Amino acid sequence: MSLTKIIVTVGPAVEKENILSSLIKAGASIFRFNLKHNTFSWHSPLIQKVKKIAKISGQPIATLLDIPEANKKNFSNRKYISLATEQEADFLALSFVRRKKDIEPFKTQAKKFSLAAKILAKIETRQALDNFEEILDSADGIMIARGDLGLEIPFEEVPYYQKKIIKSCAEVGKPVIVATQMLESMIKNSFPTRAEVSDVANAVLDYTDAVMLSGETATGKYPLKTVLVMEKVCRFWEKKRPPANNFNFKLSHQTAAVCYSAYQLWMSPFCQKENIKAFVVVTKNGMTAHMISRLRPNLPILALTNDKKLRNRLCLLYGVTPLILNNRECDLYGKRNSADIEKILTCAKKGGRIKKGEKVIVLYAEDWGTLGRTSIVRVQEVP
Repeated sequence: MSLTKIIVTVGPAVEKENILSSLIKAGASIFRFNLKHNTFSWHSPLIQKVKKIAKISGQPIATLLDIPEANKKNFSNRKYISLATEQEADFLALSFVRRKKDIEPFKTQAKKFSLAAKILAKIETRQALDNFEEILDSADGIMIARGDLGLEIPFEEVPYYQKKIIKSCAEVGKPVIVATQMLESMIKNSFPTRAEVSDVANAVLDYTDAVMLSGETATGKYPLKTVLVMEKVCRFWEKKRPPANNFNFKLSHQTAAVCYSAYQLWMSPFCQKENIKAFVVVTKNGMTAHMISRLRPNLPILALTNDKKLRNRLCLLYGVTPLILNNRECDLYGKRNSADIEKILTCAKKGGRIKKGEKVIVLYAEDWGTLGRTSIVRVQEVP
């Protein structure tokens, strides 16, 4: 599977369980529900159906609720927050965010409802571009909604801002999605245009976390083939692009610095000779996974946690395969001995990315009392 994540929009074309199951097998990681269309009574059972199919498949899957009119007053926000809480959504994407103040009411309401979902800001106006730094600081991630953005600014500027936004997100370790019209012609045709293939390839070359399909899967004639095309293009270009050397990665805490060191270790002649197959990280709140993912290694990142909600949210991060590590298998918060490491790697094998005898780079912390204290990096053979 590609390391770049694929988001599919759910609609009438993919309502059936067998189609949803096929999309997961083809590489879909996140299912988007556009609340601008249809009713809550239509979306709710479909969200549950996706969760059911994900459980059957054994694959971690996230749900994303796309909320229209994010700049409305609090009374309008509550119905969306209530739905998200009821359905245990993993992400909320807020439309037409123009400033930090458009995000804060949702964060306040989410806290009142004890909602764990992360908030993504959709960038689709000139004002959002002007206020991007404060929006990025407030939001948990960004969606580049190129359709509406292309109507707000000159079309030739859209690729420039796409690259700039992706770079800014990666530097601070927040996920970013490239959305809209990526394989638009496949709504009606079974093959993409060459321009569309180039568009997907350029998003990968820009180092995005995820690419998104909208009408292609919601109402298109070829939803499964569209996902297969997307995955194939992403996987090819991940192998062809150079390392992300022109980014100014912030190393403002211990985990960030240790993860950067682990990445440099992987890039070393020694590890290239050893043919390292994956990073394996043990994470309490996702920070270690974020800090490795943002460096965009051409290598799977197997993230082990005992938090099921965190597991789902990690589905959006580039390269990350999130897995549940039960406390009975290994004490997630204790100091590590050789038996613990063996249990961690045995669990990591369940992700299907590594096999016995292969070598991986393992990252974990021995001080769980403070956020950002990943301290151990080791090259380990998979038992």
